[in-house]
Amino acid sequence: MKCNMENKYLTIEEVSMKLRVNKRTVYRLAVKGKIPAFKFGKSWRIDADKLEKLFEAGAKK
Repeated sequence: MKCNMENKYLTIEEVSMKLRVNKRTVYRLAVKGKIPAFKFGKSWRIDADKLEKLFEAGAKK
């Protein structure tokens, strides 16, 4: 698996602040696989680029 460290990875808290939703909501979305997230140790990381593309695709519908 190739890892591109140039991507920006966000925490659950950072995503919740950007989306203006509760941290628990972001956590649930990550666990269910609804947003591009992975667990790193005990914390979750969300790929900012993939998250942005996901919302752009949703906005186009």
